[in-house]
Amino acid sequence: MKTMTETPVQTFAAAVRAELADLPKREIEELTEGLAADLEERFAEEGDSFSPGSAVAYAAELREAAGVSPKTTKRKAFSAAVLVENTEAWFRRSSFGTTVIDFGISIRPVWWVLRAVIAWLFISWFGVNLTDTWALLPIFVFLSIQWGRKKWFTNRFFAAILLPLNLLAIAMVIPAQDMASRAANEYNRMSVSLNEVWSNQYGLVLNGVPVEQVRAFDANGLEVTGLSFRDQTGSPILPSETYQGALIQVPNFTGMTLQEVNSEVVILGLSGVEVNRVDSATDEEAVVIATVPAAGEFIGANDALLVIIGRTN
Repeated sequence: MKTMTETPVQTFAAAVRAELADLPKREIEELTEGLAADLEERFAEEGDSFSPGSAVAYAAELREAAGVSPKTTKRKAFSAAVLVENTEAWFRRSSFGTTVIDFGISIRPVWWVLRAVIAWLFISWFGVNLTDTWALLPIFVFLSIQWGRKKWFTNRFFAAILLPLNLLAIAMVIPAQDMASRAANEYNRMSVSLNEVWSNQYGLVLNGVPVEQVRAFDANGLEVTGLSFRDQTGSPILPSETYQGALIQVPNFTGMTLQEVNSEVVILGLSGVEVNRVDSATDEEAVVIATVPAAGEFIGANDALLVIIGRTN
């Protein structure tokens, strides 16, 4: 059966040993030898008024008496939150700094959107075509805003990586601008190429289908002959003359190399392939970005398929 002295004595002795935990076990035993007996003796003398004091101070006295070095204080782990607080406090020492901080706080929602756009742009580093990932952009923006509002991702892990990721996004602002510019230029070149092809090769087209014949009828449903048709510039409107004979449905060539496309075209029975390059990629580097006609549309057996090739990023 435990005596009345055992509980407070054992608790205090354990606390002292914990303060000496940085020392070798053998040295701890030497320093605390007789500790329990001394405390029990004091408890017996002082009774309920017994107070051994602070375990930290007691352990420090034991160290000093034995000539042991003081307990080393562990360096606090890096805290992003503390760094932000200290930085803000430093800025607020001046009125100009306070103005800068207040302005930055007011435009935080803009930054939440911007960092999401930067993250989306850098998907292309992994060889993904940005035009194929438009659906991811609103998802990135939504997640970034929820994180910024501290609605989601609130545990310690996400709190620790938030500052490094923000700093990385700031460092990537200029490279992201360059990537966005190159993506826009590539899209514009592709659009120009497609427009040129439709205007120069396909003649009259209605809803993506080539018009092979244009006829006029009066109110009574009788055909009117001897008419001529012209566009807004006065140029004759001519039916497509290339779509004669059998039509072939164009398969999806996107992502294929030029060599693979040529092989498929031979199997389909098309007359050949015309190549339009949107950048300086070689035949080995380039893949198909688009075709005219597009996948699923039809092309005449005697027509050449226009293939637009370039790098994927």
